[in-house]
Amino acid sequence: MRDIKLNIEGPNSLEKNYIKNNSFSHVTGNQIRLLPFKTNPSGDKFGEDFKSFQGIVGELFRVLNNKSQVEVGKNHETLKIELKETIIKNAVGNVDTEHIDELSHMLSKLFFDEDDGLIKFNLKTLSYMNFINSHKAIKDVARYIFDLFMKEDFSAEDLKADDSDENLLNQLMLQSLPELSTAQTISDGRSYHNLFAEIKQQFVNDFKFLKNNDSLLLKHSEDFFKYYYFHYLSQVMIIFNDFGSSSPKVRPINFTMDWETLSESRLSSHTIGWKHLNKYSHSIFAHVNTLELLNYVQVDGIPLKDYHNIKMIYDSLDLMEQQEFKRCLDEVSNFYTKNITVFDTGKNWEHCEYLLNMDLYFTKLEDDILKAVYALWFKIRYQFENSPRSKPYSDYSKWYSHFVKVNYTKNRGRLGHTTVLSQELLLFLTRLCIGNEDKIRLKLLWDRLRERGVLFDETSKLEIIKLFEKINLIEKKSDSGDAQYVKSTI
Repeated sequence: MRDIKLNIEGPNSLEKNYIKNNSFSHVTGNQIRLLPFKTNPSGDKFGEDFKSFQGIVGELFRVLNNKSQVEVGKNHETLKIELKETIIKNAVGNVDTEHIDELSHMLSKLFFDEDDGLIKFNLKTLSYMNFINSHKAIKDVARYIFDLFMKEDFSAEDLKADDSDENLLNQLMLQSLPELSTAQTISDGRSYHNLFAEIKQQFVNDFKFLKNNDSLLLKHSEDFFKYYYFHYLSQVMIIFNDFGSSSPKVRPINFTMDWETLSESRLSSHTIGWKHLNKYSHSIFAHVNTLELLNYVQVDGIPLKDYHNIKMIYDSLDLMEQQEFKRCLDEVSNFYTKNITVFDTGKNWEHCEYLLNMDLYFTKLEDDILKAVYALWFKIRYQFENSPRSKPYSDYSKWYSHFVKVNYTKNRGRLGHTTVLSQELLLFLTRLCIGNEDKIRLKLLWDRLRERGVLFDETSKLEIIKLFEKINLIEKKSDSGDAQYVKSTI
């Protein structure tokens, strides 16, 4: 018989991690790390960093190179200016000239943007992009991306900057960048758990193509990492909503182009859009806590991991083992409800049970283990939504909802926000889909976009074809639609 047990007492147990000073506290990330979000600060505090994504990309490349953010001053709000002044001062010091002011002015104009940010002209400069918000919580997003997609497949050597082909001014600026110190972060050895091997493999393939095209990587580094962060998180929102009833596979999201007009009838035909993603995101903290609790159950010494894995493990057990497995899950639920006692006025566990038994999704479930998992999630969600913990619950979800809202949605009046792509992002994703080929069939482009989580309806496709024709990217072999090709000259 397989060894099925719940770690409820002793070191790193339910009692040890959840009960502090006779008080229950929700703790995530001890058993399974799923998301880099926080309850404090709220996700809506990072709108500028979510939009720019420069600081996150900079931190990602620093993580890749095991480096820390450059420290040139103590005032984070003036970090860009201080970094700029340091670089120019170093550059001027490396040149024998009497025209210091003229050289400084020229370097400022050539190598820094209007916001005093260093222009990306070499891969080495990516590690010098910094955050707008100084709160350290945002750094975890970079670590998350690194763990999910890069940790096992890419190293600093893969992205080593080549200075040999740079012109003299570029070489001067590269030599003038302040040294980055070696990172002092002490890792506990735990990585974020990847739920989608399919998305990781697609990322690896796309990044291998991108890293062999320095100019494309430099121009679109923020677009690339931001999109894959969005793509992965959105699929997590969707798959969590299945509770393990189906295997993890990419379900594309309906997009329109940001210049299109959109009718209510078109929007109603879309399977997955912003209203679905936003709804799913509201309860994401309940899902994370559900899986954290369930991972105190072990089978043969191995934690259960995600919903889909729980279902697979359960189905592999014999009848007696399934009963023991179910008993452990019931014990987790009892531990939780026994220790949560504070609710809003008129709310309690009896009311929760009543609502659970009236819930249409729950009543339709026939699988015992899915019912047990759903019931635990339902109870966790109920206490968050009906207790003083409702604010941190909401603040956690804003790490996703606010990020998507500022990057991939447009307010369409009475239709509300809808998921959109910009022309620039469409052209970049198209370039990724074409890869190293000279051209691909238009039909194949739609398929490859779908593989990357992007789905267009027929009206949007016609708009995109018009755009491609306007900028001379469509090649027609005949009048047949199937004989249309998209060229890679973007």
